[in-house]
Amino acid sequence: MNKYHTIAGFFLLYCCNALSLDLSQYEDDVAALLREYQHNAPSLAPSVLVLNQAEQEHTYVDFERGLIVVESVNKASLKQAVIQVLLTQIDPEVIDAKTAHDFGLINGKQKPFFWGQVHDQDGHPIEFHWRAARFADYLINQNLNQQSATPAARFRVAIRMVNNHTQIAGNKYIEFVRQSARTYGVKPDLIMAIMETESAFNPLAKSRSNALGLMQIKANTAGRDYFNLIKGYAHTPSAAYLYHPQKNIEVATGYLHLLSSRYLKGIDDPQKREYAVISSYNGGTGNLWKSLNPRGDRRQALVRINNMTRSEFYWFLTQRHIRQESRNYLKKVTSKRHKYL
Repeated sequence: MNKYHTIAGFFLLYCCNALSLDLSQYEDDVAALLREYQHNAPSLAPSVLVLNQAEQEHTYVDFERGLIVVESVNKASLKQAVIQVLLTQIDPEVIDAKTAHDFGLINGKQKPFFWGQVHDQDGHPIEFHWRAARFADYLINQNLNQQSATPAARFRVAIRMVNNHTQIAGNKYIEFVRQSARTYGVKPDLIMAIMETESAFNPLAKSRSNALGLMQIKANTAGRDYFNLIKGYAHTPSAAYLYHPQKNIEVATGYLHLLSSRYLKGIDDPQKREYAVISSYNGGTGNLWKSLNPRGDRRQALVRINNMTRSEFYWFLTQRHIRQESRNYLKKVTSKRHKYL
């Protein structure tokens, strides 16, 4: 399911008069994010969320880089946009993920979504309006860049998340992961590493192939298999269902269980089967068999796998899998697991 291919496509795309902006004055990561979106929007990762808060205001959240860029046509609206993103709650149970204007739900009953991931100029997390407004003023005074004096000029500020923002983001979902891990016999560190690789913990992630949510579930494949084979009835989950973090994690974990116990049954060694599960979560079991046998013969592919050592099989999957994305995917997931042990 993934290497970062696209953006949350249900949000309004960037206005075309910004495409010619000179980004040379920005720091490298800010310029890279803006340039990638302006010139090649369909290639953006599910870790990037693009929001249209109002007609003239846009916010880009890069969960992987730990970067929020806010832009508007004047300082007053820029300040309000900054306050809104700092105080927003991304709650798929309340927000209609198909409409951009619903992003920005703010209430006093729970901490903002980015609480702890963003600190103000004094190093404090931001929970209340007064602190968000003060930080917005600071950002505008310190970091504001006006691109030109033309009517199309836009004002931008970059907000950097704290160094351990990924850990903070992942901690929001750890209890859901533990519950699903116990239910389906999947290791929690594997689930967390896949989640980070798939979406960088963006709960509203959406890929070009319509994989949704934290673990990038495709409703008509993994989602349908989960309900048919685990729940015991034919059903294809809705987008709203898969944008719900707990449900998304449960479906994904159930699918990991299906990969191990059903689709990849016959791989004798548990470690090799786990490597195959990771690879197949990204590339599918059919491409695994084709990588091992030109005709995709499952029986022959299993013979080859079972005759390999663990290290030989890992090498094969990361060097000879027919999909480059799947080769890299296994490396990425396995490299992240130690953080969640």
